[in-house]
Amino acid sequence: MSKYVLIGIPATGKSTIGKRAADILNVPFYNTDKMACERMTPEQQMRLLSFSGVALFERNQYAVIVELAKLDKPAIIEACPESALIPEHVKVIKKIGTIIYIKRDMKSALAQVQKRENRMFMHSLNSGGKIDMQVEAVKLYAKECSNYEALADITLDNNGSEDEAVEKLVAIIREHQSG
Repeated sequence: MSKYVLIGIPATGKSTIGKRAADILNVPFYNTDKMACERMTPEQQMRLLSFSGVALFERNQYAVIVELAKLDKPAIIEACPESALIPEHVKVIKKIGTIIYIKRDMKSALAQVQKRENRMFMHSLNSGGKIDMQVEAVKLYAKECSNYEALADITLDNNGSEDEAVEKLVAIIREHQSG
């Protein structure tokens, strides 16, 4: 088995189905967002919404992607949504292995985000109302779906149940291995 990189907008199921498929296939699962955050100090993580914090996070993501590209073993890797849109990152992602775009319609992705307990809100300076940052992230990245599609070797439609998506991902990987 080679390496598989999962890409897509937030709340498409990359982490959830990726972890479950990795368990079934008995391979490691890597989350580049989590790995990039782990390289930051708590103070640096607090600045993630600032320009300098975002720049540091992107550098960490790039370092993680380069590190994972050098892996000499099978794996399932979840790329953070922005990495699939940054040309420097994309060059390395293409070298890692097969790229699978996890596609989910916007309504389902937004419903998934709204189920989460630990969401981050900001206050709008204009209206004074709350802005759900995860909902805004889904909307922002959804505008880039054509870029995810163009980068992908395979597209997995995840508009059914979690179990169906896991079965599809495992089947795709097994079929890809045998073909």
